[in-house]
Amino acid sequence: MEPERWFEIYREIISDFNFSPERDDESAKLMESLGREKLMDCGILEKIISGKEVAVIGGGVRDRIECETVITAGKAIIKWMRLSDRVPDVHVTDMEEPDDILLSLEKSGTILVLHAHGDNMDRIRSAIPKLRRFIGTTQNRPFNRIYNFGGFTDGDRAAIIAKRFGAEKIILHGFDFEWREGIKGKKLQWARKILEIEGLI
Repeated sequence: MEPERWFEIYREIISDFNFSPERDDESAKLMESLGREKLMDCGILEKIISGKEVAVIGGGVRDRIECETVITAGKAIIKWMRLSDRVPDVHVTDMEEPDDILLSLEKSGTILVLHAHGDNMDRIRSAIPKLRRFIGTTQNRPFNRIYNFGGFTDGDRAAIIAKRFGAEKIILHGFDFEWREGIKGKKLQWARKILEIEGLI
């Protein structure tokens, strides 16, 4: 997703949810200050994704899938770990899952793509000091090694990353947009809209 297009969407999202871009910036700066030398160059994602058939695993996953590259999104990792003994190649998350899962994934060789936003600074303070390396992302202004690939929820962000880094084919597995209630339903509708804009559904 081109930055200009993403920031058009981002302005609509912060208006719709009454989010604070200043808090998003604060969270990204916290991630950068705690991460420092742990922050990885995003070029490693191209090596894992480019030219590959990539399965992006969403929260509605109910069965395993075989693919050259597997990217899990957010808490979908908990279901994936019950369904498959395959460790994902990449895990994209704003860290709602427990620290021990992130540590286990890192130890097993998964590339963690951790997202900073205004509401998860406590998770950043908890998880990042325990990790050895990760890729950092923000939904606002990128800087240093804090990237902005576009995307709002873990799922659509993971799919956009697959597209951005040259996947030959992208399979969305376990994506369910039918949740209609409350803020979760609203977020899923934005995720669907973003994936439609990107031509991924």
